[in-house]
Amino acid sequence: MRFVLRKIRRLLFAWQRLVPAKFRWYKVHSQLVLICLTIIIFFNILFGVYLGRFDFRRRKFVFSKLVTAYCFAMASIFGAYYIWHVYKEISIGQLSRSHTIEIYCYMNVCVCLINYVTQWEKTSQIIGFQNSVPLFKILNSLDISLKVVIRSFTYSTIKTFACPLIEYGTLSLYQKRAHPELQWTSFATARTMLPVIVANQINNCFFGGLVIADLVLSSINQQLENIVKEANMLQTPVQMGLQKPYYRMRRFCELADGLDELAEKYYYCAILSKGYLRFTDWSMVLSLLMNLIGITLGFYNQYMAIADHYINEEPFDFYLAMVVLVFLSVPFMELVMVARISNQMLRETRKTGDLLQHIDLQNADVRFKQVVHSFWLHVSTIDYKLMPMGLLELNTTLVNSVFSSVTGFLLILIQSDLTLRFSLK
Repeated sequence: MRFVLRKIRRLLFAWQRLVPAKFRWYKVHSQLVLICLTIIIFFNILFGVYLGRFDFRRRKFVFSKLVTAYCFAMASIFGAYYIWHVYKEISIGQLSRSHTIEIYCYMNVCVCLINYVTQWEKTSQIIGFQNSVPLFKILNSLDISLKVVIRSFTYSTIKTFACPLIEYGTLSLYQKRAHPELQWTSFATARTMLPVIVANQINNCFFGGLVIADLVLSSINQQLENIVKEANMLQTPVQMGLQKPYYRMRRFCELADGLDELAEKYYYCAILSKGYLRFTDWSMVLSLLMNLIGITLGFYNQYMAIADHYINEEPFDFYLAMVVLVFLSVPFMELVMVARISNQMLRETRKTGDLLQHIDLQNADVRFKQVVHSFWLHVSTIDYKLMPMGLLELNTTLVNSVFSSVTGFLLILIQSDLTLRFSLK
């Protein structure tokens, strides 16, 4: 681990030489966030879901007519091609219920088209939201260990890049098995995989925002914990006997100033991370629905293949079954990652309230008491719940709900199939 951190520090040092002068005063974690944001915004524009750009002269995001024309052209070509392709495959009978991966990928075409409409309609709100977030001001004011930053950065990389690569590799094996005449880098693989990547782009933006918010909240709680320890220590009988009232008042005023800054950062982090959800709620709900249908259909097709093998003595393709199983496991793994980071955010917000309750205010300064009560008011009034469209809450119970739903649907389908099979005999 030390070797990896040492290599990463060298890469970051080399990167700092390439960074423009106006960004060199950023801390390491701020520069990593800047890199990630640049990549995400680039892909948003590339896929045609974002109609704005960053104006370096004015230093803010603005609406761009040129980018809008490109996005409209991109969405029109994407929609026309995939709608015609899906219609053609259905009309000639090439696409059937047993084609699990193709059906799952083409279901994401609907998610992509709806994402285009919803994101374009909210363009002015999204640009205003981006310009109102003091992200790098908050990040540069915090001290975050490189180890924590690398862990969060790796977590985001797995969700954004590793999962699509696993799906692409699995789909390549699937295409090679189903169509031996095609190469593993064939256009058919990329064509089938593109809707999945575009559909997950908006969800990746929200996931990255939660990772950054979790970094900020964990740093806030770490600083708050140090303030709580010092404030309680200043009120012990031993310290009160050793220190003069003026020194204690000055220290409480300094701690109150620190709490004021933490309260402002907490408010921004909680409100903005919760507010960003309204720009991605449609995409998250639709993706969850498509994943639920795709996973259920995939496992049902696996059951049908096994049942036909043992009941009707038909050949069973174990290799193809494993490929489909891996491909269906990736969306479920992404769901687990989203639920985990959302639950971590909930834990950090509750931890902030718990730390404030552990502050002893019996012998504290008046201003310090006021700041603590004000901070606690912020924490208690912000009902931090991540509920896209108010339908479901993003936490660990979401995984159990999805697993229970898939299991329930499968039991109904399998029971109906077995009843039909044995009734015909």
